Amino acid sequence: MINLSAYEHDGFAISGPIFDEDDLTVMRGAVDSLHQRALSGNEPDLSDACVFERAQPARKRNGRELAADQDAVFILGDPTRFDPGLLKFIIDTRLTGIVAQALGTADIVLHFANITSKAPKIGSGISWHRDFPNKYICPAEPEMLRIMICLDGMQTDNGATAFVTGSHKSSISANEVPANDPCILTAQCAPGAIVAIHPLVLHGGTPNASALQRRNLVLQWGVAECPLMTEARESVTGMTPAEMAAQLSSHQTA
Repeated sequence: MINLSAYEHDGFAISGPIFDEDDLTVMRGAVDSLHQRALSGNEPDLSDACVFERAQPARKRNGRELAADQDAVFILGDPTRFDPGLLKFIIDTRLTGIVAQALGTADIVLHFANITSKAPKIGSGISWHRDFPNKYICPAEPEMLRIMICLDGMQTDNGATAFVTGSHKSSISANEVPANDPCILTAQCAPGAIVAIHPLVLHGGTPNASALQRRNLVLQWGVAECPLMTEARESVTGMTPAEMAAQLSSHQTA
């Protein structure tokens, strides 16, 4: 579970590792396979679900340009559409228990999933932003949160997510955050840990200039009774853990 007091006070909270090395090996292998398939260009639907590093401006890498032969997947959307086996980890009761704890109800649904990666040496940074409201998949009220399953752990060197603590309770805008703000904390965590992110907290992250991997499975969960104000864009949108479990079972017996 997470420290709920920290989540409510700071706008984020970090669990200890809930996934062991065997689980992480499976997830990392699935992510790497999806990335390779997307980069091959042989599956247009998969490639279309991706944002590639080559499409990102150099300013997101502190001005570093990519070499002609360099590219990587930055964001891969709807990953369980292309590898249903990942559902096993999304519906893990330890994870859904954290979601229920933070949202104050077990009546939860998944809005979307993605794999956000900052590739070694070339991974782009992410600007300060809040997750609510958003233009992708957004509920009517901020009765949601995002969860990061940190496959490699996060540290300052590999572009760990940073938070402006307490900003979920203030009106400070993304362009008003000074670089030396004492409220900025970096979420450093071990592989297999979970980071729970309040929908109104300002967060972002630096590029990954290190040789280290930084692959996160990102999930947006919401309260079932809170309607979406945007269209249901992904194969998992609006599904309960039980419905996803049934989908996984169907995949495994096919």
